[in-house]
This record gives sequence, C-alpha cells and structure tokens, in this order.
Amino acid sequence: MRKPIAEVIESGTRSFVAEVYREAEPPAFGAWVRVPGGAAVLYAVVSHVEIGSVEPNRRAVAFGKTPDELRREMPQVLELLRTTFRAQVVAYRPEGGPLRQTLPPQPADIHAFVAPCPADEVKALGAPFDYLRTLVRHPDPSVPVDDLLVALLGQIYTAHGGPHGGEQALLAAGRVLSRLMDDDHERLQSVLRRVVV
Repeated sequence: MRKPIAEVIESGTRSFVAEVYREAEPPAFGAWVRVPGGAAVLYAVVSHVEIGSVEPNRRAVAFGKTPDELRREMPQVLELLRTTFRAQVVAYRPEGGPLRQTLPPQPADIHAFVAPCPADEVKALGAPFDYLRTLVRHPDPSVPVDDLLVALLGQIYTAHGGPHGGEQALLAAGRVLSRLMDDDHERLQSVLRRVVV
C-alpha cells in the first residue's frame, strides 16, 4: 500500500472527510483513495478539497506576500492552516472477498489512514462501473457531478495505460454513462470532450 497522506476526521456510510498531513500532497479532485479498515478496504473518489483555518471561527487574511516570503518571514501563519478533503465512498473489498461496487456496510473508522489508490486498484474499479450510478443519480450536492465525472474518467484513462488501453475503458464507461444520463448525448459529449487524454 502507498504511504498514507491523510487521516479520517469525519465519517459516514456514503462519504468521509480527511485531514491531509502537513508534509503530504493533497489528492486531486476526482482522484481515487483507499481506506483500509478492520473488516474491509473502502474505495472513494475525492469530490472536494479545501484549505482553511485550523480554528473554525478564524479566517485567513491577506498579507501581500508570496508563499516563499510567508514561509521565511511568518511561518506561524502557515501552521494555522489545514487541508481537508471530502471523498464519496463507492466501493469496498471485504477482507478475503471480492471487490464490491456498492456502499460498504460500515463507514470508515475515525483516524483511519487514507492513501492514494495504486493504478492496479483503479483498474480493478473498472467495468461494470456500477458506482457511476451512485455518482450520477445521488451526487454530492455541493459539487457539479459532470465535473467530477470528467476528473474521474481521466483517472480511469490513465490507470488503464492512457492511449494504450485507456480508450477502451473510456468507451465502456461512456456506454454506462449514456444509459444513466437518459441518452442525453449532448451532456455525455460535454463530459467526454473535457477528459484530459
């Protein structure tokens, strides 16, 4: 497993919020992450990344300095910031069992480690793409679902080898999305056109 980049600080069956470690790079919007637990490994898609104050009632203020100047002259200011992300849980693998593209029976544990998914696990999260139904029909209300799909499909394309296999994965996902979007070809074309390939 890859080195953890974050820790779960809020958890539900459908999503969790994790705080990124200071030395770690936050995951990208649409990236796959995994949370190992006692009975199962949970797989989720990052749907929101936020940088803000450690103290909820204190807002960050502008200082008119570059990030390098802030690090040099006022390092304490950066200590008051934290990065969090919300991830939509879309699949899980019970210990010793097969991958299931559905919500897990239990949420992620608080303080569980979160790590990026390696490419082989993202590939395993391919066909039949059942989790796309969850994302399209029951999206995170604060995120434009089409933009999340664009980012997610880009991750799938890359994990399947880019131009050497990724196109087949995109075609298969596109077929599923076409049905889920009630054959709204204009919407589907808009999503697929924006996938970075």
